[in-house]
Amino acid sequence: MELPESIRFATIISDPEVYINSMLQLHPDAKHDRSSGAIAIKNEIIDSSFKYRLLEEGLFLFSFTSYSPVDAEYGLIPNPASDYCTLVFYFTEKRTKNPLYLKVDEQFYSGNQFAAFFNGQMNAEIFIKAKQQAFGIQLEIHKKWFAENSDLASLLKRPLFADILNFREKAFVQAEAEQYQQQVENICSVFDKEKDVFQKLKLKAGVHKLIYLFLEEICGIQRHKKSTPAGDPGELEFALNYMEKSYGADFPGTGFLAAQCKMSESSFNKKFKTIFRLTAAQHFRNLKMKEALRLLELGYNVKDVCYKIGYQDTSAFGRSFKQVYGKSPASYVKK
Repeated sequence: MELPESIRFATIISDPEVYINSMLQLHPDAKHDRSSGAIAIKNEIIDSSFKYRLLEEGLFLFSFTSYSPVDAEYGLIPNPASDYCTLVFYFTEKRTKNPLYLKVDEQFYSGNQFAAFFNGQMNAEIFIKAKQQAFGIQLEIHKKWFAENSDLASLLKRPLFADILNFREKAFVQAEAEQYQQQVENICSVFDKEKDVFQKLKLKAGVHKLIYLFLEEICGIQRHKKSTPAGDPGELEFALNYMEKSYGADFPGTGFLAAQCKMSESSFNKKFKTIFRLTAAQHFRNLKMKEALRLLELGYNVKDVCYKIGYQDTSAFGRSFKQVYGKSPASYVKK
């Protein structure tokens, strides 16, 4: 059989029941086990498996693995009438250059992973390069779930979050995905253990934590960590304190930070990434963007914010801001 150059699928977002039904309609030859929520699709051009589960009212979990010998494109069809928001985490097992592409409003984001939060107004496309094993999870979260599980009034005061949950218009935000990969892998591992009598409880606990960590990140809430999950955080204390106090300056370099922590640069880089799932440079950039978000919320204009956090070029600042928050600081200020 001669394979096509690429394949394309399209599904409606932000409605779990419709998503499941559309998956089955797209793949009529799929094996569907309703008791476990498993859907297996295997033919010459795609080898994928999906699992779904209603964890509690207003919170659906989907996990997936997918492989194709050809390029695969997944269109996300807007669903403006939906009261669900979607939170996705996509990863590829091979760390090749840019195996994933996300297209939103003619803007492209590329890498080997991404995490995004959006409402049903969004129109986007996901591209996965040929011969890439992709995996991840998708959460469908009803707006009532947020009201029952958070201080919604306070969250709605934060424009990035309010735009998504108020469903007034298309709204989308990204975050660094790598820091969530271990949490996502843990959830997928639990989901695969069908005979675990505490599976649902473990899934709910893992998903709740993941949602909390992601929303904390996009809302720009500073995490005050006195300890870290691996090793002695005191070894990195100088670097962390320096970066938190120096977001108005340029990144000092890992060589400088490592020397001040009395570590070799290679040991510093390895330990920092093990603990934070980010490089020191990425962490420093995120600190800058959190401060930028805080200043914008206070009413500062884009140019002033740009200079206050150490950027000399508003275009470079805008690109960094959009990488973290999904839209430009200029469009953010207009809200």
